[in-house]
Amino acid sequence: MSEAVKQPKEGLMPTFVVKRQLPGITPDGVHGAGVRVKSCVSQMQGEGKDVQWLRSFFLPEAEQTHCYFEGPSAEAIKDLNERAQIPFIEISEVVEMTPDSV
Repeated sequence: MSEAVKQPKEGLMPTFVVKRQLPGITPDGVHGAGVRVKSCVSQMQGEGKDVQWLRSFFLPEAEQTHCYFEGPSAEAIKDLNERAQIPFIEISEVVEMTPDSV
C-alpha cells in the first residue's frame, strides 16, 4: 500500500465512517442527533466500551451526514448508532490520506 494512505498504527483503534441518508433533515435535526450520539458515547464508555465520536459532516443539499468514529469494530459502532436511534445506510472502515502524506 502506498505511503500516502495511512493504515492505523498498531494499538490504535480503527476509524469508521457512518453514512446516512436523512430526507428532510434540518440543521436543528442534525444537532439533536449529535446530542444523542454524544450521550450514547458517554454511556458506552461508562460501560467500558472504547468508542469515540471524532466528527461529522452534514451535506444539506444531499440530505446526508458522514460521521466518523473510532472503535474496536464495526459492530461496536453499529451498537452506538442503534442506541442513538439514528438510521444509517452503511458503516465502513476508513483509511486516512492527507495532503502531507501524498
